[in-house]
Amino acid sequence: MNKIINFMKKEIKVDLPSRIEYRYVIPDAGKFLALIGPSVERKKFSENECVQTIYFNNEEQIVPFGLSLKARRYLASPPNYPLLDDSLYFLDLKSGLSEDKQKTRLEVTLTEATKIINEKYHFPGKPLRPYVAIIYLRRHYLPKGAENIRLTLDTNLKYFFFPPNQRKGIEIGREDDFARLETKIGKSDEKFNDLMNRATKEIGISPVISKKSVAYRFLHKYLTEKLGKPFYKELKDCEIEAKLEAASEEIFYQIKNLFRQQVDAFQLPNHFPYTAQSASINRYYKNRDDFFKALFRGNVARIVRKEGLEIINDKFNLNCILKRKEVKGDLIPINSKILSSAELLGQLHRRRKAFYLANIKTGRFYHISLDCCTAQSEILYEIEIEYTGRYLENKTDEPQELIEKAIIDDIAQITKILLDKFPELKKSQLTKQAWLGITSK
Repeated sequence: MNKIINFMKKEIKVDLPSRIEYRYVIPDAGKFLALIGPSVERKKFSENECVQTIYFNNEEQIVPFGLSLKARRYLASPPNYPLLDDSLYFLDLKSGLSEDKQKTRLEVTLTEATKIINEKYHFPGKPLRPYVAIIYLRRHYLPKGAENIRLTLDTNLKYFFFPPNQRKGIEIGREDDFARLETKIGKSDEKFNDLMNRATKEIGISPVISKKSVAYRFLHKYLTEKLGKPFYKELKDCEIEAKLEAASEEIFYQIKNLFRQQVDAFQLPNHFPYTAQSASINRYYKNRDDFFKALFRGNVARIVRKEGLEIINDKFNLNCILKRKEVKGDLIPINSKILSSAELLGQLHRRRKAFYLANIKTGRFYHISLDCCTAQSEILYEIEIEYTGRYLENKTDEPQELIEKAIIDDIAQITKILLDKFPELKKSQLTKQAWLGITSK
């Protein structure tokens, strides 16, 4: 504790330590700047407008959703890749699950930052380390006549991963075809709100998931391509999943630890034991003859249509296994007419942690996830157990009805294991759409 106190002497005063933050994707940065130009002034804090941000975590993705642990430095130009050295960084400790954030900043080396984080936050398992990094260009703007509001515009984003014991970051993805806008608001301003509403209507800006969430999505894709195999889904356009309500995300790690050893026929796959993390903005729309969900990620969205909800009669009479027809469409631009011509009924921000679970006898894989959904001031934690597929070498020609019964039996068995081991979990039939109070009629 004394070490932490000594490091805290290096704390730096933060502009807007308590703020409300919003993130948007800007399809056309030029049009956006032309629109807001008369109402803002460009602010250059230094000539170094390239940002290198390193996020701390570990292979279990143990850092909670509402906590951001990152080291940041500002450079004159973007390097080809991030390198873990002992340069000075700003260590930002930011907390808050909703848009309301609290931020503390220290000036330390990466070695000091790693010590501070692991002494301050006592998470189980492996220590936290520099895990993913993002390099991008950032410009700052201040609204004229408004106090305590800042805008940052980020472009040319590159994402990197630090494998264990490796100082050089590996590039895992890019976002270079759109800009990201972040607003930091210490005090609301009516003129600024009107400006943002105008930008929404005229430019088509939309809410976007955080850069950190994108980094973890790219990381899962990288690890899957490197260590995983393509799945064959035996049931086409069909979703079968069990739903359990949880009190917090802490139980997720207990569930994963349970399956490190074989339980009945189920165990973590040895070749892919990683925890995946992702996020999306889920928006629900309707027009005259259609109802659909759009999952927003960056400057594209995926249309998903679900219908025919059925509560399955399983062998344990759990009454929490849902079956629906699910059709996932192609990715479309966020300014597509499909979205702009439809009525927006509601939206939520979904954050997810998940791991794969294998039936070692049949070769079928399942997906156990914890979803943290926020909408306004409400929070929903859900555990979902969903069928994922089989590897191609385990493909069979069984009749569909037998395949479906085997999958339902597996999901019921996994769900029963969890309910017996963790009685605090509650069986649920609640869909996210119903949680928002949206009907498809």
